[in-house]
Amino acid sequence: MHGYSVVALRYASSILELARERNEVDAIYSDMLELQSAFSGSEELRSFLRSPVINIHTKQTVLEKVFSGKVNKLTMLFLKKLADSRRERYIGEIAGSFISQYKKLKNVVIAEVISASKLDDKLREEVRRIVKANPEFAHAGTIELDEKVDKNLIGGLVIRVEDKQVDASFARKIKDYKRSFEENPYVKEF
Repeated sequence: MHGYSVVALRYASSILELARERNEVDAIYSDMLELQSAFSGSEELRSFLRSPVINIHTKQTVLEKVFSGKVNKLTMLFLKKLADSRRERYIGEIAGSFISQYKKLKNVVIAEVISASKLDDKLREEVRRIVKANPEFAHAGTIELDEKVDKNLIGGLVIRVEDKQVDASFARKIKDYKRSFEENPYVKEF
């Protein structure tokens, strides 16, 4: 799952299972989005939690002040437990792993779409249709697009879903033409 550490996978699985037991999966998912946003957006917070010099009680106090009132009670208890276990530096990664596991649980398929320019709504629907046409992803309840722009593609697009890829970019076609010309079997005879 996207290269998460064993620690992140296990803690994310644990909180997901606990949330399922308490019927709070969607609330915890919302909290994990909040946590992931906070951790990816604040180098200071990441550095603070990684620091071995700062004691656990200080870290717990800061976590409580930062997230109190913003996250569910279960999530707050989970954050304190992570700090007690000296796993607070993994909070951002655990949140990412939880989000990934949640989407798998809800049959959400993420399609990374790289294009030369921003996609319009018609093209987004076409990409979703292409992904859904693959029998491996026909079960998908929702197809989310992770859109990226790469001017080097010149035109066209690249679609990646899990370990599958469709490369319909002009840059790829140019490379293919170039390769076919280099492999030209024609030999001049004088």
